[in-house]
Amino acid sequence: MFKTLKIQSKMLIIGCLLVVIPQLIVASITFIQNKLILNNTIEETSHLAYNDLDHLVKSVYGLVQSHQDVNQINIKNSLNVAREIAAKNGGFSFDEKTVRWDAVNQFSLAPTSIELPQMKVGNTWLGQVSNPLDNVLVVDRVRDLVDVTCTIFQRMNGTGDMLRVATNVLKKEGTRAIGTFIPGTEPDGRQNPVVAAVLKGETFVGKAYVVNAEYITAYEPIRDSANKIIGMLYVGIPLERVKSLRQTILNMVVGKTGYVWVLDSKGNYVISQQGKRDGENILNSKDDAGNPFIQEMIKKAKALKPGEIAEHHYPWKNPGELETRMKIARVVYFEPWDWVIGAGSAEDEFLESSTKLKAAAIRSTFLLLGVFIISLAAAVWVWTIVAKQITRPIVNLTDAAERMSKGELDINIDTSAKDEIGSLAQAIDRMQTSLKLAMSRLRKEK
Repeated sequence: MFKTLKIQSKMLIIGCLLVVIPQLIVASITFIQNKLILNNTIEETSHLAYNDLDHLVKSVYGLVQSHQDVNQINIKNSLNVAREIAAKNGGFSFDEKTVRWDAVNQFSLAPTSIELPQMKVGNTWLGQVSNPLDNVLVVDRVRDLVDVTCTIFQRMNGTGDMLRVATNVLKKEGTRAIGTFIPGTEPDGRQNPVVAAVLKGETFVGKAYVVNAEYITAYEPIRDSANKIIGMLYVGIPLERVKSLRQTILNMVVGKTGYVWVLDSKGNYVISQQGKRDGENILNSKDDAGNPFIQEMIKKAKALKPGEIAEHHYPWKNPGELETRMKIARVVYFEPWDWVIGAGSAEDEFLESSTKLKAAAIRSTFLLLGVFIISLAAAVWVWTIVAKQITRPIVNLTDAAERMSKGELDINIDTSAKDEIGSLAQAIDRMQTSLKLAMSRLRKEK
């Protein structure tokens, strides 16, 4: 097929190919290299972004762990102080006299009336002091020395219900929380971990619910002269006191709209965005796909080993937004405080740099394509002109030869060109001259 084409067409095709093929090779190599670099860059950028999120969660976990370690040391030392003060005041015992308590379950708030022996420190009955301005043996001295809350519990029954008979823990109305008790069995039917540990003769150290808030606590058994467990001694500090940790978490930002949050395993917000939803239960919240994503994240977190991190993706639309966006969260579980610590953000914000790189790559591809199209158009235009400049004299000479074959010998042939075409024109001109002479001879002979 190529052989049947005119010289001008052949030259145009060859010229364009000479321009296009190198450009295609360069463009293909450039495109492949850019794609490889882009993929590697996006992968590395995403990896770094996820690592930053992991580091953020780990840093919060580390902060909580360090606070726990420091507070545990303080709590254990405070418990030693409380035990020593009680011993110096003569230790714990019961009087033959009894006293009636209108006891209240600290979880269910169910009241119960019970008659118990008067509990004494040395020879002094602890009384039923509810006014925080009135001094109470042991517990107020511990508070003054080491700045912790302290409580003396009296065992109520064989199941191990523990009644606060002396305390500096205050109720919401501002009175001492005497008469409240920790039940041996919680409302959900499980054994209370504090009571369970104490009844085994062990010291419980960890987070616990105290009257109306979460505390970092230590409880140890109180024994009588027969080594029987008759109550327990408590010291603790409220988690709310760890304000520096809380503020540090509140100040952390992830991307443009992301944040760090803390839930307990029951789905209650411990630390929410800007603290606006603290205490709210979101266990049954569902994402835009209808999945209970909070339950799923808590389940993942509680299955982790200490310090391990889990990932969760879920669709979400914030109030005021028109479109649902995918969000990513990294979660870790701090068991001593029952904290599910999470950090999350919208994926499009989190991977914004990767998105920008993709956009830049697309622009680069269109730029290459534009250069290729312009180059091809320029090549067609240039080689069309060149081909015409080269083939026009050949076409003219072909036309002249055709006319000469028909007997026209007075054709003006341009022989000014100095190239091969000029040589061909000169040869045809000589041939025309020869033909004229031959024809002239033939006419004379006739």
